[in-house]
Amino acid sequence: MALSSSHLASLSVFKNWNIEWKPDPYPCTEAQREAAAKRYGLLLSDYKPFEDDGLAPGDYPDLKPFCEGNRDPWEHYDYYPVKRNYNEPVPFYYEFYSEAGNDPDMQHTLFFDQPLWRILLKSLALPAVVAFILWGGTYFPIFRPEKAKQFPFCGDQEHYTFEPDE
Repeated sequence: MALSSSHLASLSVFKNWNIEWKPDPYPCTEAQREAAAKRYGLLLSDYKPFEDDGLAPGDYPDLKPFCEGNRDPWEHYDYYPVKRNYNEPVPFYYEFYSEAGNDPDMQHTLFFDQPLWRILLKSLALPAVVAFILWGGTYFPIFRPEKAKQFPFCGDQEHYTFEPDE
């Protein structure tokens, strides 16, 4: 059997993956829930799996997302660069909430709890006003009216010519 390049590329992604990291199937019984809570080092009262809607990651717990930038910088972590302890459960989308990424605690305070329509209205108001002023300036120009230049005693009199003097 010949391996295609796409097959080899997909295999290279899993070279550092361990089968024990794969979540078990969704827990249906109380005994399975207890086993899953023990597996992830949580109390049974703290363990709550994702809703089983067909896309759930098995028995993985639905943990509140946190940003490692908000954790205590003076605590002695087992792995300090990401501020994690050994065997500590992390949220399912943990990489999304890295220190350089999004902060779930700031998402509510970022726009001061304003609704989205108000934020959009504020951000589009200035360009709309500028566009209206520019549009109105083309139809209603503003300038000082001027008359033709007037000279005293200016009938049919020529003040200068380009004809040579005779």
